[in-house]
Amino acid sequence: MDISLRQLSLFDDFSQSSRAFFRVHETVKVKEVKDNPEIYEYRKGYFSHVIGKKGVVQKVDGQSVLVRIGDESIIFDAQELEWVS
Repeated sequence: MDISLRQLSLFDDFSQSSRAFFRVHETVKVKEVKDNPEIYEYRKGYFSHVIGKKGVVQKVDGQSVLVRIGDESIIFDAQELEWVS
């Protein structure tokens, strides 16, 4: 398994990164994204039961993150998730 490490800087800006800053097997929490109406309305309409829930990252592909929450695996945009220690 190839793991590369690099020193993070105060000036790193991950908000504009093309990759999500999550790794497989990390625990994340689903948050409401009210500043993006498209995502907000979709989650509110179809997946409101997962908002505020914790899950485990299964796969990361760019800004898309597959998360296992209970019996469901759901694809989220990285901005919908926050890392849980």
